[in-house]
Amino acid sequence: MTARDTVAEAVVTGVGTVAAPAGTALDEPWFDYRARLGPRGYKYLPDACQYLLAAAKDALTRSGAESAGPAGDGPAALAGFAEERRAAVVGTNSAVAALHADITEVVRAGGINRLSPMLTPFFSVNLVASRLSTEHRLKGFNTTVTSPRVAGLEALHVAARELGAGRGDLVLAGVTEAYDPGHGTAAAEAGSVVLVLRPPADAVRPGGALLRTTLRFVPPAALAHESGRRRAGREVREALEALAAPGRAPELIRVVTDGSAVAAAVEAAVRDWSARRVPLSVEAVGARAGALAPMERVAHDLRDGAAGPRTVVAVAGEGNVAFASVDPYGTA
Repeated sequence: MTARDTVAEAVVTGVGTVAAPAGTALDEPWFDYRARLGPRGYKYLPDACQYLLAAAKDALTRSGAESAGPAGDGPAALAGFAEERRAAVVGTNSAVAALHADITEVVRAGGINRLSPMLTPFFSVNLVASRLSTEHRLKGFNTTVTSPRVAGLEALHVAARELGAGRGDLVLAGVTEAYDPGHGTAAAEAGSVVLVLRPPADAVRPGGALLRTTLRFVPPAALAHESGRRRAGREVREALEALAAPGRAPELIRVVTDGSAVAAAVEAAVRDWSARRVPLSVEAVGARAGALAPMERVAHDLRDGAAGPRTVVAVAGEGNVAFASVDPYGTA
């Protein structure tokens, strides 16, 4: 009835964000790649790729993992980590949606020979994360996830799971979205959030945080029956129990919903679990053309100096449910 997944853990040592200033129209220029990345080598990259590289650079700088490296390496060198032991996992829903629209328009108007050889390869969304790996010589693994609305939190989970399995020593994990001209009634998103993740057993300097994640799936059709609704509620409550570290229940839960039937069922289960335990904040953000909103909440929780764990729950009407909890490292 519902897909289960185990809890994965990692340590967050850095967080980087790229976000449009409040009130900015996302279909207008608002990001200066020259200021964030440098004047050369980035002009022809898709917007989402520029955002991702800038957020990753910010995260690495904050984590202290970035170094100047040998002459010629520049900021790509990650001191102390073998290239084959560092990796990337990126979530997105609309990173190349605008590029796809442009390709279609150009082909219809003038034929395939009018396509730009600089941009056309990025028709494959996998190349956005691949460019991040090229930038920082991440040779362990490179994965892109695209689940609706939860892709960012799912990227954290995949990265933490791989770290726990010993398949790497450092992973850049996060989300990137670009303005989607065909988003219809869904709200467009643009920006990026990237976390630097390390294995949970690693000693980390003060300022790090423990990340715990898990995933569930609630089939929308199952909610038509009472037994399905009970099963969905039980799965959500069990996920929250598994996510909470022993004796460290979250001090705040944020549920990012889309107003769907699945979101309503998940919200009800979270309310039931959190009753008389912790405060609950439900954010009905409506339909989105991306997976950025939940990751922005995670980034906020990492940066606001909270003394205890915070949990973000992201829900998609298609049935995807993702949970992510962050807690200041060493306090559990």
